[in-house]
Amino acid sequence: MEYLPQEIVLDILSRLPVTSLLHFKLVCKAWLNTAQNPLLPSLQFSRMAKNDPCLILHCDYPIRNQLYSFELSSRDEDNQTVHQIRVPALPEFDVVGSCKGLLCLCDSSTKNRLYVYNPFTRNYVELPKSTEFANQDVVFGFGFHPTTNKYKVVKIDYCRKTHGNHRYYRGYGKSEVQILTLGSQEWRSLGQVNYHMLEAPSQVLVNGRLHWCTWPRYHGPSRLLISFDIADEQFRVVEKPDELHRIHYDLVNLGGCLSAAVPCSSGKEIWVMKEYDVKESWIKEYNIGIHVPRGLEQDLSQSFRDSKFFRNRSFVRVLCLLKNGEILLEYKCRALVSYNPRNEMFKDLLLHGMPNLFEASVHEGSLSWIDSFSDNDI
Repeated sequence: MEYLPQEIVLDILSRLPVTSLLHFKLVCKAWLNTAQNPLLPSLQFSRMAKNDPCLILHCDYPIRNQLYSFELSSRDEDNQTVHQIRVPALPEFDVVGSCKGLLCLCDSSTKNRLYVYNPFTRNYVELPKSTEFANQDVVFGFGFHPTTNKYKVVKIDYCRKTHGNHRYYRGYGKSEVQILTLGSQEWRSLGQVNYHMLEAPSQVLVNGRLHWCTWPRYHGPSRLLISFDIADEQFRVVEKPDELHRIHYDLVNLGGCLSAAVPCSSGKEIWVMKEYDVKESWIKEYNIGIHVPRGLEQDLSQSFRDSKFFRNRSFVRVLCLLKNGEILLEYKCRALVSYNPRNEMFKDLLLHGMPNLFEASVHEGSLSWIDSFSDNDI
């Protein structure tokens, strides 16, 4: 390999799955130095539109704070294995989001300790603490804008406000929006926001903007679709078809398009916005029928039912659109299934080493280091 020009070597390496690069850099010091070339991550990202991403599985049973990875681009009938990831010694965490090779994690209890972590290089940074408020509910967002080339974390604090025991009325007290650009040491306040966003996993990043559904309101439109532009840091209402005004739906990025997965009596309907921010471009593109994966046939013990993943989750969650045109689905945090819309066939993904209970995040794996933020490594 030493006889090849470096640009050829980097071009070859950029086509490999990130797990293969992890083995590559262990061969010798020269190969390690090549794998750490700062040009390699940018080449990897330039090719990701042509390849399937990987999955990060966050497991909280029987051991909390466990992460696993699975390469969708290199899945093989004879070797479908998930790999456990070595995780830093952190407080119990939730995954806020995944964006351009990095995960954003927050501690589950206080919601005020945040970390940015590359699960493949295993380096991480703890972010500066933001302003805390008493009696707060917190919604996070984590995104990257290709024009500004900046990662940002958004934190929205809502003072709890209920009517009796009904959460329907919650969230119309004071709010505070704070934002942190990775590399900065201080959070900035953006003032209040007039919308009460649903917590993850409803957020989705499309076209340099984070998107959330809002909680239903007693007066006015039942649910709104709100975007936050990572570049100009403005909230906007995204127009959607009339069919989505008063129903529950989950947001998802399907092939780079903002989409809404709607539960119905026959399974799931998926509406896709073909041209961003154009209301007339929304179409109902997929109908996914009812399916019960083999992974759900076994009854859960009570300890499983106490998991934070088991509670308050949709029976089926749409994860992503694969390059072969199939749709990847997660069932009740216990099973992964691919659905072929052409022949309406389901295929259970039976992976060796898959945890019993998990929440999946679609992730673009890379060897990019967070060296501009911290030198922490494990």
